[in-house]
Amino acid sequence: MLWKSKNSSEVKPQVEEDDENQEIVCEDVSLTSMFGPFIKNYTSSLSSGKQVSKMPYPVNFYFPNSSLQHQATIQMTHIDLLLAANMQTDPLERFLCVVQYALSTCSLTKFPYKPIIAFPGETAHHHVSHSTDERTYFLGEQVARDPPAAAFYINNPTKGVTHAGNIELAPKFNKTHVHVKVNGEQKTTLVDPNGRWNEEYFMETPDVAIRLFRMLTELTGKISIACPSNGFAAVLSFKDKPLFGGHKNVVVGKITKNNAEIATLEGVWDETIRITDANGTREFFNKNTISKKKLEQPETVPETAGHKIWAPLLQALTDKDYKTAKNLKEKIDAENAAREAKSSGPSYFKKEGEHYSLINADSCQNPTIIGASSA
Repeated sequence: MLWKSKNSSEVKPQVEEDDENQEIVCEDVSLTSMFGPFIKNYTSSLSSGKQVSKMPYPVNFYFPNSSLQHQATIQMTHIDLLLAANMQTDPLERFLCVVQYALSTCSLTKFPYKPIIAFPGETAHHHVSHSTDERTYFLGEQVARDPPAAAFYINNPTKGVTHAGNIELAPKFNKTHVHVKVNGEQKTTLVDPNGRWNEEYFMETPDVAIRLFRMLTELTGKISIACPSNGFAAVLSFKDKPLFGGHKNVVVGKITKNNAEIATLEGVWDETIRITDANGTREFFNKNTISKKKLEQPETVPETAGHKIWAPLLQALTDKDYKTAKNLKEKIDAENAAREAKSSGPSYFKKEGEHYSLINADSCQNPTIIGASSA
């Protein structure tokens, strides 16, 4: 059964380009007094071996979006950077565009707020418009909940660009913080319309460290970005903020060609990053000045679409009606559990080894197409 959003009174989540920085402010009670007791119970339960993903979370600290819809915003807001890669004839310039896109997807929600964890089978269907006849499409599906895992596929048929990925979150408690290992890989494919190149780029996602007692969330660890066919690679290292002083969100890296270093990167991923190469030092990336796209939704989507399922709860969170939100969260969770019990697995993706791949590429543009082609 399909749901049509046109002329509907259902509330949709915020899928604007600034969702990654969205925050709900609790006006009546201080953050410390609300979150302090939770941290104490949280750390006590984790110390006894309870899984992070199964810990109850105060409804006050959810912001009005599901984790899958949030992932769509992260991947699509700055998609123009990835599309620009396939317009470069110089392979180094193509690689640098891909690195810029990877940096643009670095995102954190403000501690202690987080999206609602999507349920297995939940889907996300979006597109961004570039002109009257060109769109980039996004299809995502939550493929597991414990640990949480999602698969997504992005396609711009006009530009010959696809980007697919699997994201699995594996939280682990480390005495004073929660380390969220982000497993999975993302792959960008650039196909030149004139047949001059057909390249695959592989990239990883940085881990997340939730510093409970410092009330700080930050990206951490090293990631790689590589294109085996042209020999370019990059390693980016996300630095932890020192306990005293220092700057948060610092990243340093290097770019190599056939293992030989040709450039270095240094800066702050949510501000400015500079590159140093044989031509000197200059600005390479500025998160505050790159163009942003607004996500749109198709008129017709499946009943599994997250913005349909979570609509009442998202409205209650937006209104800061936390009592209603708590009741709705319990009700929707029960409905999702019943739906999951009847499910035979993901609708749009299939598992191949350790990863999930899209069953039918046409589903990305038309969500009514589920499963393999009949052709």
